[in-house]
Amino acid sequence: MSPLSKNFLRASLIYFMISAILGIIMVSMKSYPAQLLFTHVHLNLLGWMSMMIFGVGYHILPRFTGRPLAYPKIGNLQFYLANIGLVGLVSFRPIHPLVEIFAGIEVISIGLFVVNIWVSTIPPKPEPE
Repeated sequence: MSPLSKNFLRASLIYFMISAILGIIMVSMKSYPAQLLFTHVHLNLLGWMSMMIFGVGYHILPRFTGRPLAYPKIGNLQFYLANIGLVGLVSFRPIHPLVEIFAGIEVISIGLFVVNIWVSTIPPKPEPE
């Protein structure tokens, strides 16, 4: 397994554990702040699920087509942007200009994944002869 896939899987498992702990804290409280719910949901969705999809996707999808990943360096950039975007998003939610910047970083990282996988795994149509 490539270091890129391993990094995404490790990050995914860390976010999963943190969000599970937050879930237990929320269950034990009668009332909890909206920030805690926001953090729990985003760590589950963008942390646990998306990072797992990125890691498994980078490992399996190129193997299905027998084609190598087109841009491994873009995958590494995407890993850092995805983590920066997520941590910034959950850390600075109440500060609207900052949260919008981090949400944008997260969207850019998702776009990099889409482009990288699209180019790597969806072969172009053969030209008719």
